[in-house]
Amino acid sequence: MNAEIEENIRKKVKWSQLPTHIKQIMGNSSKEYDKYITIFSIRNQLRYRGNLVRHVCKNERRYYERIVAYSRDRLMLFPYHLADMIVKGLRITPFNYYISVVEKLIQAEKSYDTLPNFTAADCLRLLGIGRNEYIDLINKSRSNRGRLFGKKNVKILLPKVPCDIHIEPWWRVEIGLVYDDDIKMVNEEELAVIDRLIDLGSQSAGELNYQIVLSLYKKGLIYLDVPITSVDSVQVPPLQGFVMNRVTGDYFETLLYKIFVSIDEHITIGELANTVLQVDTELVKQAVSLYCRLQFARKLNPETEQEKVKRHLSWNQLPPDLNKQTAITPLTLNLNSESSSFQLTEELLSPDHELPGSPATQDKKGQRIAFLFDSALTAFLMMGNLSQGLKKHAVTMFEVGKLCDESLDSFLTELEKVSVLDADGEGEARRFFDHAVILRSTVLALRKLPSCGLDLIRLESLQTLDEATCSRLLQKKYRLLVSMAPLSREVRPVFSLSPPQLGPAVPEVNSLWFKFFIYHMTGYGPPSLLLVKGKTIKQLPRMFLGYSKLLVTTWLHEPAIIPISNIIHVNAALQYAPVLIQAYGVHQVASTRVVPFPFRPDTPIKGSCEINTDYQFRKHPASRILNEIIDIECNCGFLTFVNIGVLDFGCASRDRTVRLIPSSRKSSSAISGHSKIQRINQEELPEPLEPTCILNENFNFSNKSNDNVVVDTSNTQSEEECKLQSPDETHFANTPSNDSNCPSPANGFTSHECSKLLQEELDELDKKDDSLNKVLELRLSTTFSMEGLVTPSEEHVNMFSRETSSKDDISENEKVDEHKGEVWTLLDCHFGVPLFDANANTKICDTIVSGGLAEPCSLEKLVESSRKLGTMLLDFISQCQYYPGENMEIMKRGRLVPQPRYNLVFDNGKVTEWGGK
Repeated sequence: MNAEIEENIRKKVKWSQLPTHIKQIMGNSSKEYDKYITIFSIRNQLRYRGNLVRHVCKNERRYYERIVAYSRDRLMLFPYHLADMIVKGLRITPFNYYISVVEKLIQAEKSYDTLPNFTAADCLRLLGIGRNEYIDLINKSRSNRGRLFGKKNVKILLPKVPCDIHIEPWWRVEIGLVYDDDIKMVNEEELAVIDRLIDLGSQSAGELNYQIVLSLYKKGLIYLDVPITSVDSVQVPPLQGFVMNRVTGDYFETLLYKIFVSIDEHITIGELANTVLQVDTELVKQAVSLYCRLQFARKLNPETEQEKVKRHLSWNQLPPDLNKQTAITPLTLNLNSESSSFQLTEELLSPDHELPGSPATQDKKGQRIAFLFDSALTAFLMMGNLSQGLKKHAVTMFEVGKLCDESLDSFLTELEKVSVLDADGEGEARRFFDHAVILRSTVLALRKLPSCGLDLIRLESLQTLDEATCSRLLQKKYRLLVSMAPLSREVRPVFSLSPPQLGPAVPEVNSLWFKFFIYHMTGYGPPSLLLVKGKTIKQLPRMFLGYSKLLVTTWLHEPAIIPISNIIHVNAALQYAPVLIQAYGVHQVASTRVVPFPFRPDTPIKGSCEINTDYQFRKHPASRILNEIIDIECNCGFLTFVNIGVLDFGCASRDRTVRLIPSSRKSSSAISGHSKIQRINQEELPEPLEPTCILNENFNFSNKSNDNVVVDTSNTQSEEECKLQSPDETHFANTPSNDSNCPSPANGFTSHECSKLLQEELDELDKKDDSLNKVLELRLSTTFSMEGLVTPSEEHVNMFSRETSSKDDISENEKVDEHKGEVWTLLDCHFGVPLFDANANTKICDTIVSGGLAEPCSLEKLVESSRKLGTMLLDFISQCQYYPGENMEIMKRGRLVPQPRYNLVFDNGKVTEWGGK
């Protein structure tokens, strides 16, 4: 249905008042509009009176019957907001409704996961049927031979009365549809309550006898209303009783999840509806009422002192465990435990007391700090055998999408039970323990910042909100956003300049475009090839000759390491999405190093000495250039360096602008360039008796004489450009001997002396590279700084010595090594706080708390640099999508990151279009 039509129906606009273009959409037919009104009203469970549907459907009872049938067929929640019409008018109670839903599923032998999340939770509350019970009923129905009218008689297996449900004293008791036969089944006390309800109307549950109320509810003679007003506030504790099955995407379920991530105890229902979400207040009231009914939320200060005095004595005599959450151990991921350490105390559940907050007891109505995470973190907390009590917090973080500061104390208590020592022998699952331990230290560190509290928010839950709503929510409730790192490629980071964010500045930073951006801007990075969706590769691209391992990253997915022999299998992934292929090791898998930033020497260091292994990477040319482009001093995160086994010389003549060359223009220029080199060779060199030269873009080998075997004739290129940038097929191929059966060698060499000399020189280069690698690794592993301690080897490690060493020696060493390539090259850059590396996490958290990274002056610079980075990155993406002269437009930020239009390659320090070889 058209969104404009829905909006007009919601605003109760009649046909005569509709705009002309809306009428044209429906073919200028009022009957078509009446059809849309009926469909929309039933789908959204609108009340008959007060809406347009009353002018279309003349039979009110039939209308509500259609709502019940539609909701039952689609396994929707019972429409509690229409209970006065459905229970009183149709005598369909929530218990009867869910019995018919479960009966239908069992007859069809559908899986329990078919039930949506909230529907399954309500079935568990009323029927006591969870996952295990449902499976048991399925097995019994298959073995039951009894049939009714040709169908399995499932109803005899289902409960006959509702379970003992949780009832709050402030709930309202309403009379249902009572017949004369029903009066015969009640006792005198129950009859007195029924008469009171008939004569005086709805009553507060706390003023009636609890046992009588429960008995009448189980007999279906009354129903319970959970009143919520615009001035009420609610609190969302860690979820208990939630069933994680599936989502349907219907209007009410979508609203439930939006409110979950938006609500807290410091905002009223009316303020949430009008200011933040900007939706109908009645819809928000209905959603919050359901939260309280399912015990997913608690109403703050639900009763006045006078109402408490009027309570019936039976409510004060209830056992403490009666109002607690029903144990659901076998049904919902073992969220509860028999251990008392996981049960909330009576004091916490009582509405007279507040949940524990952060260590400080000050007023928390101001702006807070938000720590943004993705679903991968909740998966680690749920999948690992960490702590039984921790899982209910993980479920809350995933389903609610937020863990408020008021719940962090109990969350930290559960995280404290997790120890990395318990992960011995766990293998790959050890990272679950690492994330839990590092998350605890991160939360403790961020709570030290001056604010009104810390909330943990799931990014995917923020994505359920439209961009304007998300912006209003963040600006109203938070003064600073801190993101975890790295985020999943599938997650779209929040684009927020207000409040400022210590994390990805723009959504495009979390895409493969950002890799190519930092490679092109710095000139450093492994040989990389970005292929468009639908491309097919038939052979190994030349840039990867000589490598044995490749790093393959599919668009919106995590990278994987594959042997070079499996590169053809990349075609399967290319059918569905673009793929990035990168060189990742010559003889073995490349080694990586994580370097946190910002690079601030004044960050407090724990201990008396620090291993200064990051100094080399801080002085890396890529780090220096990167700081000029993206300002890594006002943001936090980490750089990943990689040693692929080949030196990286960078790019001597860097150009920040990407200039794609069309294939026709490229081929003509290549031909002219080749003929020009041939003319030079023919003028300067005598014509050989046999073909003894090979031409490529880096070297020209010529057999002038036996003494001078290798001559560089690339006079048109600078010395820096002539250096070896990456392995080429001409440097790894075997030279055939003179007595070979093939008279035309593949590489153009026929001289045995030339081939032998070339092989000796290549072997010598390999030895030098190996020795250089060993020296660098030795210097990195043995260099440290300690105050007041001088070692005999200090004069040999000036580059990595303590900061008080001579800067002249450092600069001299840099000048000496200026012409040499870099063993380590830049692989990636992530913004945020890492949760996988304890050392990097500690340095970054110390910088945020004590290094001034969260100070207003630093955040102002961060906002400006983030805006600049966003503009540069979008401009870079535009340059990679269009040829010069095309209608080139700067990319506009949308919900999805644009995919590449052309095959791009990063090699020799720049991004160009791939020629296909």
